[in-house]
Amino acid sequence: MKKTIPIILITLFSCVLAGCSTRRQVSQEVTSSNEVTQVEEESGYAYKLSELHEINQNDLVSSDTSQFYDLEGNPIDMREISLKRGEYYLIDDCSIAISEVILSPIQISANYKVLKDQYVEFANSASYSSVENDNIQMKNILQRIIGFNTILPISHNLSQIQFIPSSDIVITIYFYPICYKVETFYYKYENPSDTFYTLKGAHQFDGLYCDGIYEVRTVENQLNMKES
Repeated sequence: MKKTIPIILITLFSCVLAGCSTRRQVSQEVTSSNEVTQVEEESGYAYKLSELHEINQNDLVSSDTSQFYDLEGNPIDMREISLKRGEYYLIDDCSIAISEVILSPIQISANYKVLKDQYVEFANSASYSSVENDNIQMKNILQRIIGFNTILPISHNLSQIQFIPSSDIVITIYFYPICYKVETFYYKYENPSDTFYTLKGAHQFDGLYCDGIYEVRTVENQLNMKES
């Protein structure tokens, strides 16, 4: 006889709408990530790029309490992710080095408790949050090299992220933006060097989104969390 496995459908529409208040209630128990400034728009929240910071790729290690996925929902080993390093351009009187970097995580769901051996399936939803480039620099030049975006939505296409927990856990989903790090050197100025970040887009079937990585983060024995 086949064993019937109950299915939990976590609707991220409610997750995102509840995320602001929930984030502050549980941040001390579930996550050590930094808080970022939110700008409310008609479609949700825009997280300012200037409020995020670069993190070390080697610090992101999959474990029993942390699993990483690409934008298509495929499990990934962060040690095998290949980021662009130091592509150099010489334009007019400016030398430009461009690299891909991972920035600090954004919480994109509320915290939900799921029980042992229950099959967890995440539902897709419209994008209710974005990342905004609020420190626009060298727009005309970057458009010629890598493209330029002032704001990009965070994709909530999460239906391919599926797993069965081995114990009672609390699940929270985070998004790590992958952006461009731009280092410049001007030959004719007294303060010739500068470093800043700009958005990197990734195409999905229905549009252009902020490139990045999902993390499903779990904490065991947090029975006081909000139930799914």
